[in-house]
Amino acid sequence: MSLAGATATPSILLLLLLLLHATFAEAQSSEATSEAFVMEQVLSESGCGAFAGLVAATSSAGDAFRAQIAGDDGGDGLTIFCPDDGAVAEFVGPGRFGNLTAEEQAALLLYHGVATLYSEAALGAMFGTKLATLANGPGDYDVRVYGVDDMPLLLSSSPNAAVVTGMVVDKDRLAVYLVDAVLVPGERTPLRFDFALVALVLLGVLVALLALILLLFGLVHLVRWLKRCCQDRAAARAAAARVAPNG
Repeated sequence: MSLAGATATPSILLLLLLLLHATFAEAQSSEATSEAFVMEQVLSESGCGAFAGLVAATSSAGDAFRAQIAGDDGGDGLTIFCPDDGAVAEFVGPGRFGNLTAEEQAALLLYHGVATLYSEAALGAMFGTKLATLANGPGDYDVRVYGVDDMPLLLSSSPNAAVVTGMVVDKDRLAVYLVDAVLVPGERTPLRFDFALVALVLLGVLVALLALILLLFGLVHLVRWLKRCCQDRAAARAAAARVAPNG
């Protein structure tokens, strides 16, 4: 997928979908247009347009974000960690985002959303806090937050890390933060026996047992030898004592 098309138009679409979806029915046309223009400028100036373009082109991700803002799926608003344009450009290069299935692409995008609106102060107060994202599937879709020096660090389950570099949007039920890397979820692998490792451990146990047996065997022989030496000395002294009076 090329980022050449991730211009202001997808940014407007994303903002209209995410920020104005719940208010279009009640807002006047001029007010909605004005707000959309302001928010377009915010995204354009913040460097969040490339990620906005990916979300706008992935309907399932956009639907999930809209539902969360509207409160359809519960939760207390939505926090989005938006990778900056440079991070997205690097990630969507050959052999990466474009090679994912549609479901995997949606999961990756939703991995950047959390079903609660977190303020900057709330993120800064976290240290190792695990946040459940909107993504789901066979992988591990939690993100850990470490509030460090007013620039929270996000650690994905792959793991890779991203630093929150600023707030883009703080409005009603939506908070959008700019981050310097694309968060990549990890995969849970089922527990399985590694026969080579098991064989190595068993071999180690057997060697340890053999060494213990040899040690015990050596100790027994040492005790017997010491006992024999003591007996020989006692016999020699007894013999000497019997001979001494006749001398």
